[in-house]
Amino acid sequence: MKGGEGLPRYHHRRGRRQKNLAQKSSRFRWLSVIIITVSLFGINFILYNPLLSSMDLKERLESARLSSVILDKNERVVTTLNPSRILWRPLKEIPLPLRDAVVAVEDSRFYHHRGIDIRGILRALVENFRQGERVQGGSTITQQLAKNLLLTQERTFRRKLAEIGYAVRIEGQFTKDQILEFYLNDIYFGRGVYGVEAAARIYFGRSVQELSLEQMALLAGLPKGPEFYSPFSHPKRALERRNTVLTIMARRGLITTTLQEELMARPLGTLQRPGVPTRGSYFADYVNEYLQNEFGWSERYIRDGGLRIFTPLDLTIQQRVEEIVNRLPEDGQEEQKPQIAMVVLDNKTGEIRAMLGGRSYRRSPLNRATTVRRQPGSAIKPVVFAAALMEGFQSDTQVWDEPVVYSINNEPWQPQNYDDRYRGPISLTTAIEESVNTVAVKLVADIGIDKVFNLAREMGLPLMEKGERNDMGLAPLALGGLTRGVTPLELATSYTSLANKGIRSDPVAVLKVEDRHGRLLRRGRSRQNRVLPEKVASTLTRMMENVLTKGTGVRGYPGRPAAGKTGTTSGNTNAWFVGYTPDILAALWLGNDDHSPLRIGEQTIGSSYAAELWGEFIRRTLADQPVKDFR
Repeated sequence: MKGGEGLPRYHHRRGRRQKNLAQKSSRFRWLSVIIITVSLFGINFILYNPLLSSMDLKERLESARLSSVILDKNERVVTTLNPSRILWRPLKEIPLPLRDAVVAVEDSRFYHHRGIDIRGILRALVENFRQGERVQGGSTITQQLAKNLLLTQERTFRRKLAEIGYAVRIEGQFTKDQILEFYLNDIYFGRGVYGVEAAARIYFGRSVQELSLEQMALLAGLPKGPEFYSPFSHPKRALERRNTVLTIMARRGLITTTLQEELMARPLGTLQRPGVPTRGSYFADYVNEYLQNEFGWSERYIRDGGLRIFTPLDLTIQQRVEEIVNRLPEDGQEEQKPQIAMVVLDNKTGEIRAMLGGRSYRRSPLNRATTVRRQPGSAIKPVVFAAALMEGFQSDTQVWDEPVVYSINNEPWQPQNYDDRYRGPISLTTAIEESVNTVAVKLVADIGIDKVFNLAREMGLPLMEKGERNDMGLAPLALGGLTRGVTPLELATSYTSLANKGIRSDPVAVLKVEDRHGRLLRRGRSRQNRVLPEKVASTLTRMMENVLTKGTGVRGYPGRPAAGKTGTTSGNTNAWFVGYTPDILAALWLGNDDHSPLRIGEQTIGSSYAAELWGEFIRRTLADQPVKDFR
């Protein structure tokens, strides 16, 4: 090659490289400008966003802690009135090892950053790049709190900036301990529960203060993936996750290596099936509605006013009531059948000791104990027999069980007995213990519809007097075919007239209400009226004892003095048992929401089964109480 032949081509390639370098340098400068601009915009958004600066974060965050709380008769916490039913625990009541474990796993530099952990973000980026997937997050506990309480769960750059902005402002308004308290009471643990107290109850059936160290480690590991690490659905994953937390605790010096190995060898120790994080949810809704109607308070004030609502509920009895659900047969369908409702009252005062409005509040918050009316069937008959005793009948008065025909709207009507037989002459006591329909109808006809109707109303039943369809008739008053029906609470209220020697006691749901500072705001009201002579109530009680010892409710005999009455409606769509001991009164209803017959497969469910559930409840509830007699 002659000298200088390749120079033009060389210079051409060199010029092209320089041009490319210049273009790349220009693009890099523009990219740097864009990054700096976006960063400055982000910083400005975080620090000077008018939306953030105008929002009272303190009020927003503390509203959760100030949710009103319902207390039982022994001042035990029943539940809170916030929508998630969070059971708030002050930080000092949350065990220190659990606090340390959560911080170690979720945000190890929590006490060293001011809401944003740059080091943690860089560490997460490096680890995610090394793994080729997102295995770590850079969000701090404060950022998670901001996202959970104040933002949506969408993954956008704008939402991330807002999260950071809120986190910085939260750190400026609250101490680290306050932030941790908010977080531990708000974090989601799966199974629909929030907060460490509810999580302890649903997974271990105990309070957070009663957890062992390895149980605390399990809870600390759940927020990363509550469903993925669920000990109920994935016990092997849960065990591995718990042991990972124990390893982290040992690495950070929170426990010794020896203790780590000992704890890792232990089983999960969770319940066989999810526990109940809160009890009395149906009752809580009833109290909320009562306070609105009685005192004119707004629902927001009742829920978020930091009120302490003292009630006559007994948590021990409430637990016994809710355990009855486990005895019910399942139809295997999405719509649970049968449904159940139950109310337990104090005999003498009408104070509500327990309330159940359905099988599952989470699946159906409809309160069937207070808002759904059903036909009472033969459970109305004590009203008829009370009226008979007031007219001079005695418990041993002979009455005839025989075919009888009445003219109803110019049509013949013949009442039938449930067993399709007629007994001839029987005592008044036998007539109620065997729930004889013909005798009940004849008594109403002989005494007079007006008298029985008025007594039923005085005892607390919401009967209809006027209209095209009303309860001024033989069938409604004698057999319980009421126009609107009754709720379990209304039917239980009518039975207080018998259980309390003739005095009807209206239900009492609230004893008193205090504000967050302990100042008394209102007291509950007790309303009582005598509607029966004491002798009539006592005589009828003795007659109704036979229902349980040898009558239609024999399957419900609790092994101690008790009186009650079964109730079944035509088509077998409702099954009742309402009864009482010298201590408590309970009304139990079974039925389907679609009014279909009570049948699961080949099994027919009737009032005898309702009586059986009632008797089991009484036996368990009063097991440690001395046996009392009505006399």
